[in-house]
Amino acid sequence: MTISLSLTSINTKAPYSVWSDNGYTFLFRTSAGVYYEVGFVEDHMLSEDGDVLQLIISIIDGVASYRDPAIKATVIAILEEFFKLDFVSLVYICDTRDNRQSSRQRLFSIWFQSYAGKEDFHHEYRELRVDDTGYYIALLTRKDNPLLSDRLEAFEQLFQQISGK
Repeated sequence: MTISLSLTSINTKAPYSVWSDNGYTFLFRTSAGVYYEVGFVEDHMLSEDGDVLQLIISIIDGVASYRDPAIKATVIAILEEFFKLDFVSLVYICDTRDNRQSSRQRLFSIWFQSYAGKEDFHHEYRELRVDDTGYYIALLTRKDNPLLSDRLEAFEQLFQQISGK
C-alpha cells in the first residue's frame, strides 16, 4: 500500500515542523533538539490486503523527553492524517530493547485516552509474557472501518497463536 499524507495538513496542526523524504516516514525535531521518526510499514500479520500498517515511532538522534506535550500533538497530527485513508488499521509493538516497553504502552494509552477524538477509534492491546518479559502488541483502527470485526478477529487469533493459548 502506498500512503500519501498531506504534509501541509499535518503541519497545520503539528506544533513541530514535520517533513518527509519518502512519503512513508515522517520526521520532526523537538525544541530540545531530539529528532523523531514516525513511520508506516506494511504489516501482513493481520491482513494480506496491505490495509494494515505497523506504526513505528523512533528517536533518530537525542534523548527522549516524555514530558514534552508537543511530541504527542505532533504524532497525533500525523496519525489523524493517516486515518483519513480508507479502511486502514495500525498495529504497533512496543520496543523491548531497553526494557521500557510497559512505559511505552502506558504512554501511548495515556495519549489515546486524552485524545479528543478517541470515541471514533477502537484501540485494542494485549500483553504477552515470555520469560518475565512483557511484549505489547496493539491494534488501532477507526470504528467506522467496515473491516473492523475482521481486524479484531485476526488480532485475537494472532495473539492466541503467539501466546500458545
